[in-house]
Amino acid sequence: MENRGWIRIVLAALVGLGLIILIIVVISKIFGGGSKAPIPTNLADYSNTASTVTLLVDAAPTQIDQDHRQVRITVSQTQNQIEVMQGYQGNLLNTRTYSNNSAAYGVFLQSLKLMNFSKGSSDKALADYRGACPFGDRYVFTFNDGQSDLFKYWATSCKVGGTFQGSTNNVLRLIRLQIPQKDWAELTSRVSLGF
Repeated sequence: MENRGWIRIVLAALVGLGLIILIIVVISKIFGGGSKAPIPTNLADYSNTASTVTLLVDAAPTQIDQDHRQVRITVSQTQNQIEVMQGYQGNLLNTRTYSNNSAAYGVFLQSLKLMNFSKGSSDKALADYRGACPFGDRYVFTFNDGQSDLFKYWATSCKVGGTFQGSTNNVLRLIRLQIPQKDWAELTSRVSLGF
């Protein structure tokens, strides 16, 4: 009879301890703070893959659809491409493509890595860049591993808001330099760009 009393006490203590642990876990999930930043991707590991780096410049200002312009640069191990688009739906106005190779792409990725290209916030509340910095440019940086986007961050020329935490001006310049400067000047001559 005495053993049953001790067994009940031990079982009650274990159940109580389990409930306390459960409550602590639930409270830490609820009040655990913001979302964790993703572990930065080692970009250099992707130099011989179907990965792509994309910069979308949603050009200033926010204006009527017919006059609005966007510029997208996509860099991969096989080619670099620039597209100039009209309107918010991205109707293609002009495009040019240039050949690339894995050695050049590897150096490009290593340079981006050193500029913290893969550093940013994954806070979903900040994911929508539309309308931010209405009189300036919005920059959207995307890294795709060949199947899906590993990250997508944005910044503005207004230096307000955004999820990108790398070196914005250096990354913009490096990506722009993947397009021949003569063609860059010609293709973007009618686009108001802040960089």
